Amino acid sequence: MKRVILLLALITTINLSANPFNSFRVDTSRVQQQVSQKFLYAQRAAVQGNVHAQFDLALMYAKGDGVQKNEREAFKWFHKSARNNHTEAKFYMGLSFAQGRGVKKQAQLARYWFKLAVKAGHREAIAHLANIERNLRPQYVRGQRIGINSYK
Repeated sequence: MKRVILLLALITTINLSANPFNSFRVDTSRVQQQVSQKFLYAQRAAVQGNVHAQFDLALMYAKGDGVQKNEREAFKWFHKSARNNHTEAKFYMGLSFAQGRGVKKQAQLARYWFKLAVKAGHREAIAHLANIERNLRPQYVRGQRIGINSYK
């Protein structure tokens, strides 16, 4: 019985001396390969005109997900997707012009794209549009509310 206990203690000691986190280690090369494959599939579909793939590709470029971060390239793909009537892409076009991401800051163009996003039903674009309106029109009364119907 003593030998069994000693043997178990020895095995436990050997296992604990090894790095216990090795079993949780993720093979990063495999994950990177999967992300790169996702990028390649999105790129292929985007070039063929798939609106959702164009938007996904733009997000990948904007975040640096599976590809090196490139705001100009992200803007290009957001623009293609927005021109193909993707609502979220219209919103991101407004953000790009409002924040100067991948393109020069231009409040008038940000307003234009936010208006298109509002018309397409994007709720978050309403707040951004109101903010742009305040900045473009100093005479704007702070207490007024902007309605969706006033921007059609």
